[in-house]
Amino acid sequence: MIIRYLPGKARALIFDMDGTLYTNEGYIRWQEDAQIRRFATQLSISEGQARSLLANARLRRQGAGLPKTSMAELFVSFGINLSTIIKWREEEFRPADWLVPDPALRAALFVLADTYRLALVTNNPRKVGRESLAALGISECFECIIGLDDSGVSKPSTLPFVKACETLRLEPTQCVSIGDRMDIDIEPALSLGMGGILVEGVADVLALGPELSARSS
Repeated sequence: MIIRYLPGKARALIFDMDGTLYTNEGYIRWQEDAQIRRFATQLSISEGQARSLLANARLRRQGAGLPKTSMAELFVSFGINLSTIIKWREEEFRPADWLVPDPALRAALFVLADTYRLALVTNNPRKVGRESLAALGISECFECIIGLDDSGVSKPSTLPFVKACETLRLEPTQCVSIGDRMDIDIEPALSLGMGGILVEGVADVLALGPELSARSS
């Protein structure tokens, strides 16, 4: 766990989902593969060709000095509209097939919820985020979910974080983003004045309560 910045009067913790509230590399890879299959079908090309198109697009962005972007934004650059991307994910992603209730995580989040308001910001649609929380057994811990269909754009855009703060009716300086990717979950939040905590997975989330208590004492 790396605490990049913690506001003095933090009132809300805004969590990422994949790789943060659960650790399941197989499911994360499957999500990417499922989207590439749908992308290939949409363009009437092979999966191999689809992967090459996406890899080359990433390389062009890197060569042009552009920041890293999400898979959804790459699809948009090939003319796939956002509503189609959301439909793919809602149809393909079934969290209950991959995730199981995590009593330790539930207990840790309830401890955090005694002090902070909890929110979820995910690059997946809100429906997938909601089903993921339910599969983990932690739905009651979260006050709101901001999905791709709410913000209209994926992290690392700052807009999903802004939307979460607006929904919570809090200033960014009162919120802390928690996620497993520095460039996607933490740096955009820091640019808004939010706090940022980089975690390596759910084990770090379990340790958040004691760590934050120690820093506030």
